[in-house]
Amino acid sequence: MPYRLAEMAGTSTVTPEKDQIGSAQTPQQTYPAQGRMMSSRKTRPRDEGGHYVCPNCGSPSLVRDAETGEVICTNCGFVLSDPSENYAAPVPRRTEEGLLESQSGPPGRFSAFDKNLSTIISRAQASNRNLNADERLQLWRLRRTQLRASAGSSMARNLSRAMSQLRGLSGRLNLPEVVTERAALMYRRALNKGLVRGRPINGMVAASTYAACRLTDVPRSLSEIAKASGMSRKLLAHYYRALVRSLDVTMAIEDPLKRVSKIASRAGADSQTEMLAGKILREAIRLRVNVGKDPDGLAAAALDLAARIRGSMVMQRDLAKAAGVSEVTIRSRMRDLKTASKSLGLPDVA
Repeated sequence: MPYRLAEMAGTSTVTPEKDQIGSAQTPQQTYPAQGRMMSSRKTRPRDEGGHYVCPNCGSPSLVRDAETGEVICTNCGFVLSDPSENYAAPVPRRTEEGLLESQSGPPGRFSAFDKNLSTIISRAQASNRNLNADERLQLWRLRRTQLRASAGSSMARNLSRAMSQLRGLSGRLNLPEVVTERAALMYRRALNKGLVRGRPINGMVAASTYAACRLTDVPRSLSEIAKASGMSRKLLAHYYRALVRSLDVTMAIEDPLKRVSKIASRAGADSQTEMLAGKILREAIRLRVNVGKDPDGLAAAALDLAARIRGSMVMQRDLAKAAGVSEVTIRSRMRDLKTASKSLGLPDVA
């Protein structure tokens, strides 16, 4: 929800714009002025205890969607407009002993090699003109010592390189934050168990990313991740199997239904063919025909079978190229899917 800021006589009034759904106006909420920084920083309303509340209904029951990053009010369903925006620092509170509680800095993340917990002296801080020459020199020495200490051990250097590669790989694959954090956690576990020793960092990062996609049910194939990481599919599969065995992770069977829409779009299949392919695949899953089969091959075979039943002009080689499998694989999987099509009473095709 966009906000309008007006600074008047020592106070800043944050006025929510009118909601398009309802005609009721939300009462204005006033906060202490924060100087010029208030105009470039959106402040969320809080209750008396310093907890964030919904700007629409005032309820403190806010939850964050792990996939989209949006913050949602469970009371009225209001969704914050900008999920990437960080909340302002919480209101300082005092403990029972009268000590002041405070918290600053970014939230801790597994995808940061230091989990965002270390104190970093920036160049701007070390070059502050408000300090004299001796103080600036001391800050530069502290900065150099801090940088050396943060990357002193081989494990720290490994994590620094791995987390940098992980963020780059996640960006190329357009992965949500929850997948990146899960992949970072799996890589850290593998590193602690000594699994990374003797293996390339990019290979283990790619294997952790694929495992995280499987665990979070995000449809990314092994071939896609191998291509994005610049390595062969066979080698990535080897690292993935080693990672799963070492961490004792149980993976669910991949759902081929999640691959149908992407393959159909790439191959130019119409929506009716896509819907019929989904119907055939759901019946195949019920009959457990999909066990031990490549989900991309099954999805492409279902689209080929649906196109043949409907008489649609979808070339088998286009489906094979879109799915990243061979035409022989599609024909083999189509023979398996004919059992499901017969169960649905669909006409038999050659």
